[in-house]
Amino acid sequence: MRLSLVIHVCGLLVRPFGFMFLAPLVLALAHGETHDAWGFGLSALITLAAGHAMRLAGGASAEEAVERMRRVEGLAVVSLAWLLIAGFAAGPYLWAGMHPIDAMFESMSGLTTTGATVLRDFSDVGRGLFFWRSMTQWLGGMGVIALFVAVLPRLAIGGRELFFAEAPGPDDEKVSPQIRRTAAILWRLYAGLTLLETLALKVAGFTWFDSICHAFTTLAAGGFSPHPQSIAGYQNPAAEWIIIVFMFLAGANFALQYRAIAQGSLRLIGRDEELRAYSGVIMMATLTLAILLYGTMSFGDNIRTSLFQVLSIVTTTGYASVDFQLWNDQAKVVLLGLMFIGGCAGSAGGGPKVVRHLLLARFTFQELRRTLHPRAVLPVKLGGRVVPESVLQGVIVFFLFYMLTFAVCAFVVVLFGADLVTGISATAATLGNVGPGFNMVGPMGHFADLHPVSRVVLTGAMWIGRLEVLTVLVVLRPEAWRQGRWAAD
Repeated sequence: MRLSLVIHVCGLLVRPFGFMFLAPLVLALAHGETHDAWGFGLSALITLAAGHAMRLAGGASAEEAVERMRRVEGLAVVSLAWLLIAGFAAGPYLWAGMHPIDAMFESMSGLTTTGATVLRDFSDVGRGLFFWRSMTQWLGGMGVIALFVAVLPRLAIGGRELFFAEAPGPDDEKVSPQIRRTAAILWRLYAGLTLLETLALKVAGFTWFDSICHAFTTLAAGGFSPHPQSIAGYQNPAAEWIIIVFMFLAGANFALQYRAIAQGSLRLIGRDEELRAYSGVIMMATLTLAILLYGTMSFGDNIRTSLFQVLSIVTTTGYASVDFQLWNDQAKVVLLGLMFIGGCAGSAGGGPKVVRHLLLARFTFQELRRTLHPRAVLPVKLGGRVVPESVLQGVIVFFLFYMLTFAVCAFVVVLFGADLVTGISATAATLGNVGPGFNMVGPMGHFADLHPVSRVVLTGAMWIGRLEVLTVLVVLRPEAWRQGRWAAD
C-alpha cells in the first residue's frame, strides 16, 4: 500500500468538504446565531487547511499515481476519508459545547445516515445546527465520496475503486461506462427527488425550513428531524403519506430508477427481482403490524402508521410517526427483524440489503436440493443470470462478519450497563444505520445516557455498517499496512 497516495487522495476528498460548512454558516447568520456561525466558519477553515496539507504531503508522485490506485488503497481511502470527514463535521458540535465523544457520535450518525442522536434538549439547538445535521445526512445518503468522484476530474479513473468500495453490494452496477458520469447522473436524480419532496412537503403545510430538512433526511434514509418527537410531532397525515412515498424511493435502487425514467418504461421496475422482494417484505410486514395493532386506532390510521414505520425501519430511515416504544412486544419484534434486512443495493438505505437475503435464501435452498441430488448442477440465478460462486461466497462472508460485529458490539454495550433490549436494539440500529431502538434508545429517547465506552463502540458500529463491514475490517488487518510504503511509485 502506498501511504503517500492514501494521504493525498484523502486530502483531495477532505478539502472540498470544507465548503459544505458555508450553507449552515449563512443560515446561522441569517437567524442571528452568531456563536454557531463562528463554529461553522472555523470548521470550514480547519477542514480546508487540513485537506490541503494532506494533499501536499502526498507529493507530486502521489498525484500522478491516482489513476493507478489499487483496490486495497481504494478501501483504505474510503475508510479513512469517512472517519476524517466525520471528525471535521463534528467541529460545529464541539463549538456548541458538546463533549468530544458526543460530537463525534452525532457527526458520524449524520454522515452514515443513521439518525441516532445524543441531543437531550432540542430547544437549545439553533437552526444552523439543525440544518447541518440534515445536510450531513443528505451528503452521506448518496455518499460523500461519490459526490467528490462526480466533481473531481482527477478521480475519473481511480475513482472507480472509491465509488464501489463505498457502496460495494454483491454486484457493481453502473448506468454509464464512465464512473464519474455514473456518480453525476445518480446525484442529479437524488437532488431532483429531494427538490420534489421539498415542494410536496411545503404544499402539505410544512415550513420551508422543515420541508428542506425532512427532504434531505428522507432521501438520504437518515431520519434526523428538527422536532424532538420526529414526524409524530407534526400531526400531519398528508406529510406522512408524502414521506412514505419518498422513503420507498430512498430504499430502492437509484440506478434502476434512473433507467426506468430514461427509458420511459415501468417494465424495468416490474422485472427487478430485488425490488419485488423489497416490496413484498414491506407489504407482509405492514399487514402483520396492522393485525397486531388492530383496535388501537382507526383503520386508516392503522394502515398509515404500520406502513410508515415498516418503511422507516426497513429503509433504515428511522423516522417515528408514533412512539412505537409503547407498542406490544409482538409488534416490536417485527420492527427488530426489519432492522436486519435493509434497503436495496444501490439505494441510500443501510443494513445488509435485500439482495443479499435473496441470494442467501436461494443458495440455502439449492444446497438442500444438492443434498438429495449430489451430482446435479444447480446454479443460483438472479434476474435470469447465474450468480458466480465468488459473489455467493462474498455474501456468506459478509453475513458472518456482520453478525460477529453485531454480537461483539452488543456484548460491550450490555457489559457497560445497558439492559439487554437496549443493548441489542442499539447495536442493531447503529450497525444497520437505522437510528432509534427500544427502551433507553427508543424513538422519543436518545443515546446520551449510554456509557461513554458504549457510545464510542456504537460510533464505530455506524462507521463499519455504513461501509458494509468488510471495507473497514479488511483495512484494519495488519497485513494491509505491513507492506505499506510512503513512496507512491
